[in-house]
Amino acid sequence: MMPPLLSSAANAALEAQLRILLRCDPFWHEHLNKLNGLRLKLVLTDIGFKRVFQFGPTQLHLAAPFTQADVTLTTQSMHLPKLRDAQETSTAIDEGHFYIIGNPHTFEQIVAQLRCFDLDWEAQLARILPGGLAYQIRTISDIAFSALQQTKTSIQDSYRFWRDNEHHGK
Repeated sequence: MMPPLLSSAANAALEAQLRILLRCDPFWHEHLNKLNGLRLKLVLTDIGFKRVFQFGPTQLHLAAPFTQADVTLTTQSMHLPKLRDAQETSTAIDEGHFYIIGNPHTFEQIVAQLRCFDLDWEAQLARILPGGLAYQIRTISDIAFSALQQTKTSIQDSYRFWRDNEHHGK
């Protein structure tokens, strides 16, 4: 178990980084305001992370895990990217990768609003690099990410095909 002082410092550092990340979206304030008053407890079983995300009208706060929450999501860190897509989120729930306690409509409201955040990191890069270079870096990153997603999907499809045919073959 982490000493309380170290835990508080880590929590404050994570909260500060999340706030910086949220501000990369030009409409962060509007998105956050729509979540005002809601609390999501996130439990990542693989890394022992437990925190309550409290959404305020102008700020995001991280609270201790024993703080009351409207909804709790228990999962593993590798499944978090599935929250970006409604279909993947639904599949993760059906397959047991996401375990939700609390009002499922509140969970959907929070996740749907978080999907609206558009982190314009190109604008952040343009602050320190020439605009053209920032654009090229983002474009290359988008292409690489798309290729990676296609490869991941292809591997998943191949695995499912193998698993289904191997299972039926016995």
